[in-house]
Amino acid sequence: MNKETIVKLLESGAEFYINDDKLVHPSFRKGFRKLKTSDISWQAVSRAHGLFGTNRLYCEQNIIRIQ
Repeated sequence: MNKETIVKLLESGAEFYINDDKLVHPSFRKGFRKLKTSDISWQAVSRAHGLFGTNRLYCEQNIIRIQ
């Protein structure tokens, strides 16, 4: 998955569970996809929309969502 795909999924209601390394969205067949915080795609998303980017990502109880 690339940065744009992950951002679109987050905008449509996906959640990233940090402890389980899962990106959860109803469109996935199993309901989730494995995604680690060390993946280059996730790093690109957090760099663009994190604290030093647009600041749209927020973390609540180890679950990351987008505003």
